[in-house]
Amino acid sequence: MSQNNLAIILSGGLGKRFDKKLPKQFYKIDNKYILEISVDKFIKSNLFKKIIVVTSLEFIDLTKEVLKKRTVQIVVGGTTRQKSVLNGLIEGKKYKTKNVLIHDAARPLIRLSMIKNIVNRIQKNDCVIPMININDSLRKVQNNIYEDIKRDDVKIIQTPQAFKFNKILNAHLKLKNKNFTDDSIILSKDGIKIDQIEGDFINFKITTKDDLEIATMIEGKKYNQIVKVGSGFDVHEFEEGNSIKLFGIKVPFNKKLKGHSDADVGLHALTDAILGAIGKGDIGEHFPPSNLKWKNKSSKIFLLHSKKLMEENDYKINNIDLTLICEKPKITKYKTQFKEKISILLNVNTQDINVKATTTERLGFLGREEGIACHAIITVSKNE
Repeated sequence: MSQNNLAIILSGGLGKRFDKKLPKQFYKIDNKYILEISVDKFIKSNLFKKIIVVTSLEFIDLTKEVLKKRTVQIVVGGTTRQKSVLNGLIEGKKYKTKNVLIHDAARPLIRLSMIKNIVNRIQKNDCVIPMININDSLRKVQNNIYEDIKRDDVKIIQTPQAFKFNKILNAHLKLKNKNFTDDSIILSKDGIKIDQIEGDFINFKITTKDDLEIATMIEGKKYNQIVKVGSGFDVHEFEEGNSIKLFGIKVPFNKKLKGHSDADVGLHALTDAILGAIGKGDIGEHFPPSNLKWKNKSSKIFLLHSKKLMEENDYKINNIDLTLICEKPKITKYKTQFKEKISILLNVNTQDINVKATTTERLGFLGREEGIACHAIITVSKNE
């Protein structure tokens, strides 16, 4: 799917109902800040050209510290939610995206499937809003009046809300002197049709300490987690050359690895491990060596394909354990580079990646220095 989308995540609210000193987005669920969790969901979706986080001037330093390892744009918001959104939209103009999703950081339980669904729907609509039906009875209680409210006419509105970028920006500019608590109502005032999708009860907004307790139970304890293990193994022989590719890193050597693609034995084994973990066959099925299309291609293509399949099935990587088997070259000094490269390619923390090296004690074809082998083991998981 195209990345012609912008995400604006609102983290400027001070949330006095939650805590008079520290806003709710800077509290933690399972050792991660609420703001972190929300931002990471959008990063993981890989659907956005840019992610803008709007925060308050008072907490801009804390916001930068929390998100320092993430490539996001941080913008100072205004005195109201509406002004903060407008600041984010004005900043977002320079990225020239067709669509924008606006989300409250205080909704950290948003599912990736909902983000993907909304992005898909906004491609052919001007505005897409998640809504939830109300199941409880509603009453108006005011000045001794106790009246029934027809719940079929009432909806709970959630975020992320998606818009054509230019339409929501123009609507905000026209109504910038008003004060609305929701972006969809601003667009509706401009005469734009609102397209609705089914919301998700889990995607509730954390407003009180009780909400935080419920969110912690859901995020950390209530899901049944499915864990799977994948194994990959690959071998390539040497031929005449002056360097080899291992895990995407060029290693100087007096030979090179022979293969149909770039013969990166490390990425091939890792690709097979991911495919094995999610039950999607092997690298040869997806990229047959008989197809000239893959001749001399970078093995990063194969790895990123397996990563995409993994994410489409809602799995994430827990850890990776890799073993290179060869007499030469000596690769100990390259281990850190290998881990950093894999971390970038798969969006996995380096501490969850282990790279080992061993020999066969001069036994067999590897002992005769005829090639290199790699064994990869990976664990992946998802919440059921």
